[in-house]
Amino acid sequence: MHPLLLANHLIMLAGGIDGDKRPLDGSEIWGVTLVGLGVVIAALAILVIVILLFGKIFDQINKNQKAKEAAAAAKKKPKQAPAKKAAAPAQAKPAEKPSPAPAVQAVPASDEDEVIAVISAVVAMMSEQDGKNYRIKSVAKSQRNSGFSGRSAWAMDGRRQNVNPF
Repeated sequence: MHPLLLANHLIMLAGGIDGDKRPLDGSEIWGVTLVGLGVVIAALAILVIVILLFGKIFDQINKNQKAKEAAAAAKKKPKQAPAKKAAAPAQAKPAEKPSPAPAVQAVPASDEDEVIAVISAVVAMMSEQDGKNYRIKSVAKSQRNSGFSGRSAWAMDGRRQNVNPF
């Protein structure tokens, strides 16, 4: 079936553009199609322009914020002392050493050491940022509910929702 004839039949079934039952000729069909495509393309072009403008605005905001952070960091950074004073060692208070973590049975020793090292590094970084001394008391593997063969709470809830009767 020819596409124009099919479109004409569909429009006639829908009541025509004007609401009457007269068949549409080819120029009306093409006009409606082209106007519709034009509206869609214009709307998409407007959306693209709006998204690009938002991107530029947020990039400018981020640049301004980074410049302010850099200026604040430069003000906080202590000025370097002359070379004569640099020879004297700076007196810094000793950082507390984290206590050793208990052994975890399920993880091999090499992996356990890596995990403890990563956790210790994160705690040390947090201590440095906050200006407080934090200490790790223990490191243990989290216990999962064994009722659903080690699934997390999210997995158990999803299973519960899927198996409940309607």
